[in-house]
Amino acid sequence: MILRSLIDLFRIRSQDKVRPYLWPDDELAPWFSEAEKEAAIRSRLIHDSEEFTVKTGETTVDLPGSLFDIQYAELRYGDGTAREITGTDRQTLNSSRPGWRTKVEPPVDYIHDDKALVFGAVADADCTLYLEFYRIPREALEGDDDAPEISENHHMNLVDWVLFRAYSKPDPDTQNPGKAEDAEGRFIAYFGARPDADLRRRQNANRPHRNRIHL
Repeated sequence: MILRSLIDLFRIRSQDKVRPYLWPDDELAPWFSEAEKEAAIRSRLIHDSEEFTVKTGETTVDLPGSLFDIQYAELRYGDGTAREITGTDRQTLNSSRPGWRTKVEPPVDYIHDDKALVFGAVADADCTLYLEFYRIPREALEGDDDAPEISENHHMNLVDWVLFRAYSKPDPDTQNPGKAEDAEGRFIAYFGARPDADLRRRQNANRPHRNRIHL
């Protein structure tokens, strides 16, 4: 569905079909973008991969702002070998490998610091970091013909988030706490509750290490 169709569906469900609208189009469009982001985070709908260049002596790689959950990480070297690295945290590294911040050796693990990936060692050779991850949509929904990046199977359910935001608007003509709660409940029932950042970090840091090396 395109944005225009989603807005039309919202107007049918909210009975906001007569001009001047209670909720104008330029107010609804950002809410639909927000709805798609929420859906992508809650249900992890957009899986992607990317490669990053790592130079000898580097310890950190900047990550795309849209990335929120790393699923797999691998270092690929010029001789054709590849080594999986796994998520961990600073407390674990501090206790198990003191001096890891300055030790030059092949990294075997990493810390996901929101917008950066920090190796558990100083890279000892040039290589490529390959990541598989979940991310939010890269583009906002702005024009009538813009379509959500997530599968069309989910598009109709985005309206519930926009209804929630619309009925939560602090205006005597639009605010309706009961309808807002019902709409949010439907959105959560379909896409799930929103995980907090601490939970995602803990899950990433505690993924089992598989010690996989490809030759």
